[in-house]
Amino acid sequence: MAIADPDRPPTSADLAICTVVFGHSTFLGRSLVSSLLSSGRWTARVADTLPPPSPGPIHPDLASYCHVDVTDPSSLRSAVAGAVAVFLVDPLPSFPSRPPVGDFPRLHELSVIAAKSLISACRQSGVRRLVYTGSADVVFDGENDVCDADESLPYPDAYEDAINELRMQVEVLVLSANGMDDLLTCALRPSIIFGPEDPYFVHFIVKEARSGIAKFVIGNGKNICDCTYIDNVVHANLSVESALSSSPASVAGKPFFITNDEPVELWEFISYILENLGYKRPTFHIPAKLVLLVISLLKRVGDKLNGGVSSHVLSAATVHTLSSSRTFDCSKAKNQFGYSSIVSFQKGLDLTVKSLPRLEDLGNSQETRSEADRMLGSGVVADILLWRDEKKTFALVVTLFVLFYWLFLSGKTFVASSARILMVVCLSLFIHGILPSQMFGFNLKKIPSSCFEVSESTMRCIFLTLASLWNQGILAMRLLAQGDDWSIFFKAAGSLYLIKLLLQIPISVLAGVGLTCLFSVFIIYEQCEEEINKLKEVAIIGFEISKETLIARLQKFFAKNA
Repeated sequence: MAIADPDRPPTSADLAICTVVFGHSTFLGRSLVSSLLSSGRWTARVADTLPPPSPGPIHPDLASYCHVDVTDPSSLRSAVAGAVAVFLVDPLPSFPSRPPVGDFPRLHELSVIAAKSLISACRQSGVRRLVYTGSADVVFDGENDVCDADESLPYPDAYEDAINELRMQVEVLVLSANGMDDLLTCALRPSIIFGPEDPYFVHFIVKEARSGIAKFVIGNGKNICDCTYIDNVVHANLSVESALSSSPASVAGKPFFITNDEPVELWEFISYILENLGYKRPTFHIPAKLVLLVISLLKRVGDKLNGGVSSHVLSAATVHTLSSSRTFDCSKAKNQFGYSSIVSFQKGLDLTVKSLPRLEDLGNSQETRSEADRMLGSGVVADILLWRDEKKTFALVVTLFVLFYWLFLSGKTFVASSARILMVVCLSLFIHGILPSQMFGFNLKKIPSSCFEVSESTMRCIFLTLASLWNQGILAMRLLAQGDDWSIFFKAAGSLYLIKLLLQIPISVLAGVGLTCLFSVFIIYEQCEEEINKLKEVAIIGFEISKETLIARLQKFFAKNA
């Protein structure tokens, strides 16, 4: 509908009306509403299940808000009444976010039930065009790579991720409704939407970077994926709606892949974002099968605790998504309705990272530190054992395992191996001492004598600690001799029995297990702190109950025989 006077601002009387469902509760919905209002062609009605946003729409004269109940057909009919076009935006969490299992009924209601109600409302209200934006992952089964797929690729027989199965059901409903009561429909399949204020993909990267997981690459890191900048998805929505109006035969009832048409290595994309946030690139590769095994074990533990695995732990679907290749051919969209990416991948990436806070702005306060970090003193030791300083950690790992081999696996006795190490150390120190401060024009850094000195305060602390341990031991022996404290007895008996068991194990095995645990237990605890704490609480409660029961029985036994 043409605007009467180009010199005055457009009003609702001049423009066609459209409805954007889930317009402000989703990343794409907000961008789509903004672009529609800026186009000078539409007045928009935002239909959402959430309360109105604050601040309100860009242009209050060109946009209105409708709070809808997706299970109430009359609510949706009022939202789409008078609209010539409706844009249905996928409300489900995008890659790689995964909602808790208990949210599935609500997600089914927001997607499948809402789509059925909306299609019925559009048909009854005389809406002419319905554009649904879902996801390219409707053709991804969750495990097998998808390479350069076009729209002829069928839906998989089974989905690992229930979210993608819900999207598939919505897409089928929308496309099947094409031609009913003069309603024209089509579906867009964007792949990994990103951009400024992205609450899903970029937010996931920032969250995992702060937790430490982003130091690791899942899989070989060479998987190729198509990513789509948010403005290109919005542009595809406007273009396909125009095609539904002018040449419906070419697009009606069809799905279309939408990408930036610039496939990239997914982990290179993630690394670029991390670097621009101030974090280091992930360098350690973990086999996807190993991660899946750990997730399976954690899930079993969580099921035993009746709590499941917390949402911050990677799911199997997320692991497969991060380690699989998924590329799509958007030639059909180019040919049928003239789609092309209006923002290049690199420009979109630069705009995205420019909108993100730097590392120093994210805040690493004491409250955000993990329990493992606090246990290790939040210093150099924590940085090494939690793999935050990869160079120091790797150097220490290599050094300790070389010593382990030399002392226990070289075939020599422990005393002989230790003597040789001490001899090498003494010889190295002597040679270092006689070397000049400069050789061949290079300055040699000398070890200061203070490195070989122990301060009086340090020695005092050491002896005070030893004295405290001695006094605690004497006190425990005194309580044992009095025979009144059963807790002390069980602690002492348990400790002695544990020492007896450890003495039966070869020292080489103990040292090897100890070194392995030293560089794995703390980082596992940091990543799975919630599950381990739950397990610890259950174990402590069980132990206390067993101890109290045993003590009560022993007291009765001794009372009877007294």
